[in-house]
Amino acid sequence: MVTGKKYGFATAACRIVLGAVFVFSGIVKSIDPWGTAIKVDEYLEAFGMEALQSLSGAIAIGQCVLELVLGLMLLFKVCMRVAGVVTMALMSFFTLLALVIAIWNPIDDCGCFGAALEISNWATFAKNVVLLPLSILVWRYWRGKQDAACVVTGCIWTAVFAVVALSINLWSWFCLPPIDGFPYRKGTNLRTEIMCTACMHRSVVLVYEDMQTGDIREFSLSDTTWYDTSRWRYVDTRSIYDYLPEDAAKYDFALWRDGLNCADELLFADGRTYMLLMRDADRLSEHALQNITEFAEHAADSGERIMLVAGTDGEGVSVPDMELNGRVFPVYGMDRRLMALILRADAGVVEIMDGVVADKRPWRSMDDLL
Repeated sequence: MVTGKKYGFATAACRIVLGAVFVFSGIVKSIDPWGTAIKVDEYLEAFGMEALQSLSGAIAIGQCVLELVLGLMLLFKVCMRVAGVVTMALMSFFTLLALVIAIWNPIDDCGCFGAALEISNWATFAKNVVLLPLSILVWRYWRGKQDAACVVTGCIWTAVFAVVALSINLWSWFCLPPIDGFPYRKGTNLRTEIMCTACMHRSVVLVYEDMQTGDIREFSLSDTTWYDTSRWRYVDTRSIYDYLPEDAAKYDFALWRDGLNCADELLFADGRTYMLLMRDADRLSEHALQNITEFAEHAADSGERIMLVAGTDGEGVSVPDMELNGRVFPVYGMDRRLMALILRADAGVVEIMDGVVADKRPWRSMDDLL
């Protein structure tokens, strides 16, 4: 009897731990399904399954919904016979996949907790090695029990969980993630908080000592005052990039046109600039292209500065200009990985004011900025 109670307590603890992990994983990925889709793309590419990349969005949303629903089922003991066997099957698959990824190392991060928590491939495998026995214990405990609640009430609650999870995913997919924890969130000063090799000549300052007063003063490279060596003594050379956090250099901010990195044209432009981003310009829907065209025309007619940016497969790739309703707009190229950090959508607009990210919208609601 005592042993049975201890076994019950142990399985309850395993169920709660598994449920909490699945809920956390499902939530952080559900509020950023675009990021999950990008990670799915990386997996498909690593395994030579590029033909399925057109389905990466559907696969990502399906995974997010399944993980969140399973986590809620485990936490609230809903349809446990089904939840137990599906959880064990998933953990077996994820453990095997994590081992392959850890040995082969085709990607840096498994993406199991989205952008909220990045862990190494071997740490992911270790985590799964711990969780797999827990899932087996839960499955063994519930497989022989009559799960009468699964007949009506359990099915209703499972459907409710699925609707909630799917709603979160679709909202985040068609709008923007409700929590923007990425390097290019609103309020980011692009001139001082991100890496841009094309802008380094603007960020370097020379530190000199005034030999008459002993004061320390900083000069830009264009300021020739420090040429007077009878008064100014060189002390140091500094750059804002000396103090950037490690994640700021993850992707170099670059805008390519005619083979040149023109990022400084955007980052150091005075006033407002609308950066219209198109991840795959050739695959945009007619509705999306119409919204972008109307926005570009209205902004241009109002005297606003706009920059059309198309996604590319790497740096240094230039793209042809785009004709919208008879008006030709220059188009800049941007690496799609960088674009995904800036805007979690297939297309949209980022408003930049004096080098600071002021706002961002997906193409469905971009007119709100005008």
